[in-house]
Amino acid sequence: MLAQILEEAWAISPDPRRDRLVAAFVTHAVALATGVAPVDIASDRRATKSAARARQIAIYLAHVIFHWPLARVAFAFGRDRTTCAHACHRIEDMREDRVFDARMTALEACVRQAPETIPDLTGVAFQRAGLGR
Repeated sequence: MLAQILEEAWAISPDPRRDRLVAAFVTHAVALATGVAPVDIASDRRATKSAARARQIAIYLAHVIFHWPLARVAFAFGRDRTTCAHACHRIEDMREDRVFDARMTALEACVRQAPETIPDLTGVAFQRAGLGR
């Protein structure tokens, strides 16, 4: 069973752990923008309306910004693919409101600013700590 789960994960993403980190990053960015706690956004339990909407926004952003297929988004957020499809449709419909659309555009710009990687960043920390690499 574990082998099947791993095979499915690798079919969805070349690096599932990184995808989960990206999902957490997007969740925290949405939390800052909406005022909803990240733990409420990521919760498996039935959420408040604001937490559910924030979760939908996070799912939508991952799908749109990173061009991830819905199966990959679902895996990264620990959700079902159809749930992610519903979230994307809801947010897309809400973007017809120009105020909401402007806020989403600003949030998209913030998330897009995150660098892919900063290769020398971890090396600097090790050198300063005297651990070398």
